[in-house]
Amino acid sequence: MIMKHLNKIIIGILGLIILLSLVAILFITNYKPSPTQKAIIKLGGEVIDTIDLTTITTPITFTVDNGHGGFNTIQAEKGKIAIIEANCPDQLCVDLGYITNSLLPTVCLPNGLVIEIQDHTSSENLDIIAE
Repeated sequence: MIMKHLNKIIIGILGLIILLSLVAILFITNYKPSPTQKAIIKLGGEVIDTIDLTTITTPITFTVDNGHGGFNTIQAEKGKIAIIEANCPDQLCVDLGYITNSLLPTVCLPNGLVIEIQDHTSSENLDIIAE
């Protein structure tokens, strides 16, 4: 009797986990970024550059030096941005490749660099709420 009840609880929990996973997958695959996107580049927590990814016509490549021997080479193209070279030991930031939306930033912890894409319209809404 107790086993049947326990089995029903386990099946219910597994069903809920599967349902939540499917909802998350649908959200991520149907996420549509705003037509106006800006890449915010931060070094040591401070914004050092902002790039409007919607207006780029030819790729932009530049290097950020952290002042302690670390560097990251960044490439921005229309609608996407990536770290294409770095002197950090793990190279996770380079392996991530291009990011195209605000769901996942690019981070190079050893060099203190963060690149995130900001949806222009949602940032305006946040500012309005904060006021």
